[in-house]
Amino acid sequence: MKICKLISILVLFFCFQFVTAQEKRGIDSINGIIIQKASISSDSLVRLFQKNITDSEYLNYTIGKADGLAKLAVVYYYQGNYKENVSTLLEAIRIYETLKLSSKVAVNYGELGYQMKRRDLNKAQFYMQKGKRIAELTEDEEVLKNLYNNYGVLKEMNNELDSALYFYNKSLFIKEKQDDTFGIPYSVSNIGGVYFLKKDYSRALNYFENSIDKRIELRDSIGISENLTQIAEVYLEKAKYYKAIKSFKKSSLIAEKRNYLFLIQVNNKKISEAFKKLNNADSALYYFEKYTIVKDSISNLSVEEKIASLTIEFETEKKEKEILQQRAQLAEKELEVKQKNYLIFGSLGLVIVLGLLGYLVYNQQKLKNHQLQKEGELKTALAKIETQNRLQEQRLRISRDLHDNIGSQLTFIISSIDNLKYGFKDMGEKLSDKLIGISSFTTQTIYELRDTIWAMNKNTITFEDLQSRIINFIDNAKLASEQTNFTVTIDTSVSLENTFTSVQGMNIYRIIQEAVNNAIKYAKASRVEVVILEEKGFHFKIKDDGIGFAEDQVELGNGINNMKKRARDLKGTFAISSSEKKGTTVTVIIPEQAN
Repeated sequence: MKICKLISILVLFFCFQFVTAQEKRGIDSINGIIIQKASISSDSLVRLFQKNITDSEYLNYTIGKADGLAKLAVVYYYQGNYKENVSTLLEAIRIYETLKLSSKVAVNYGELGYQMKRRDLNKAQFYMQKGKRIAELTEDEEVLKNLYNNYGVLKEMNNELDSALYFYNKSLFIKEKQDDTFGIPYSVSNIGGVYFLKKDYSRALNYFENSIDKRIELRDSIGISENLTQIAEVYLEKAKYYKAIKSFKKSSLIAEKRNYLFLIQVNNKKISEAFKKLNNADSALYYFEKYTIVKDSISNLSVEEKIASLTIEFETEKKEKEILQQRAQLAEKELEVKQKNYLIFGSLGLVIVLGLLGYLVYNQQKLKNHQLQKEGELKTALAKIETQNRLQEQRLRISRDLHDNIGSQLTFIISSIDNLKYGFKDMGEKLSDKLIGISSFTTQTIYELRDTIWAMNKNTITFEDLQSRIINFIDNAKLASEQTNFTVTIDTSVSLENTFTSVQGMNIYRIIQEAVNNAIKYAKASRVEVVILEEKGFHFKIKDDGIGFAEDQVELGNGINNMKKRARDLKGTFAISSSEKKGTTVTVIIPEQAN
């Protein structure tokens, strides 16, 4: 009976651990939402992150709670709820500091500074510089790329335009090095803003249009609305008032959906100015009244006083902690002094002194030998690192050449084909279809080139990287084939820490990509499922419910042969099973020793 009881307890314990791990993954997934790209309302986002924080507290998942607070603070900022924005972000920073997560502390000090920029520029610079110092100490480029960008915004607001341009370009350099597609448009847009303030409107408009094109691809609705406002301001300065009004209104439509009150306020004021220039007094007054209503809703003096009180309280609390730490250090030093005095008094005597001298000589020699050994190990390690750096530089150089030269040439081909289609009104249907086919093939080649560059830029690819790439591909497939239902199932047996070489990772990704594309193009499937599990190696299955084919009557094409070759390169096995009207299943098994 006792053994049965023990087994039952163990089973319950492991079940609890499994469920807790799953719940933490769910919390992390919600905290990973990019606010600027979210398709739900800001009020729904507030409720979602508040629940995530409550769930984290229940599970005692401290970092999940801090991440949720940081995300919630961003939503409050866009809503214009500045009191909750500041108090929530300060609470997140306290937790990160307690956990000694310097990277997240730096990020959120930077965020706090950026979000306070229009209310207290001096305080904003104080917090931004604090975050920047922490990130520069650890040379954390992942954090610095955004901090430099946001610090440039503060310099711009302080009319230090050359300093602003310097920090925007520093940020852009890191983002382009990392191929940060989401971050690059922010730096590009901000550089355009500096040229706008310098009254170089043509160059400013060029940067704004470059930024908005990238943001449309990323579906960054908040970024798109900000670029539309910037473009409209250029039109306003160039006296193209109707164009300016149209662009401001388009920006407001997006901002209203996202409840971005500050941008709505700016747009209403600028529209009023444009109508005033057109001598349309009624419309000018109407939009000025709309501007005043929004401005009053977000410019509340009592809220500003509460924010100031919160920041003073936070800084006071930090100083008190520092004083307590200093006192503790002084007490430790006093204790050390006493201990040294006892040691001096206790070591009196000629024999003890001679013994101590002998020990010191021996210890020094031992230390010297140890140091020589460490220096040898360090030289070997440095040589290895230098070799790796040279390889990485060569890989980055090749990937940049592919991206800049071949990528731009392919884009030019697509543009030329599109121009041909619209340039000839009497073009035949057959020729038009042929041109569309070439354009689609070239577009697909660009996507495959980007995938190759992604793999080249990595020495190793974690399963987490691969998972992100596969899910991104499936999301694009959903957009391309809306009638097909796609699912990706990753078994809990799969560890996100597993790593592959860049070649192995690309082979796995290409097999899945080819199988899914076949299901869409040829199988006419209504459901496609990708299943990944780990059991004495990796198992990948791509199943569809399409028309299938008789295996003994169909000659296999290049796509399937390519999948077979990639499986062989992975030292794995490839199998395809299909029958008419019953769908097709592609199975790839990679043994443990292969990865």
